[in-house]
Amino acid sequence: MHLRHRRVKPPQSARAILQQISEVVHNPIRDRFELWVAGDLVGVLSYAVDDETAPPTATILHTVLYDEYSGHGLATRLTDEAMAFMRTNGLRVRPICSFTRHYLHSHPAAAAVA
Repeated sequence: MHLRHRRVKPPQSARAILQQISEVVHNPIRDRFELWVAGDLVGVLSYAVDDETAPPTATILHTVLYDEYSGHGLATRLTDEAMAFMRTNGLRVRPICSFTRHYLHSHPAAAAVA
């Protein structure tokens, strides 16, 4: 007798698990937002604030994520948190980072701060 094994889908995808165990932390001393997964720093979004403009402008310099964590929506989560901070603090956003420019183009609601 030959038994067929059905491949059972896991209850959660790797993407969902990574989203649950990741945390975005604002590090104002280093002018960046950090993405932590299970206690490891896996990505950063760095910025510089120009207080001499009205309203103050945050220039998003770059977003970096370790390759093994890309493709799971973590850079988007990191950028979501940064944009929420900018909006809450009345900062205008000037994206130099290509990922952030793409993000703002793809998320019009977040672009309200740009």
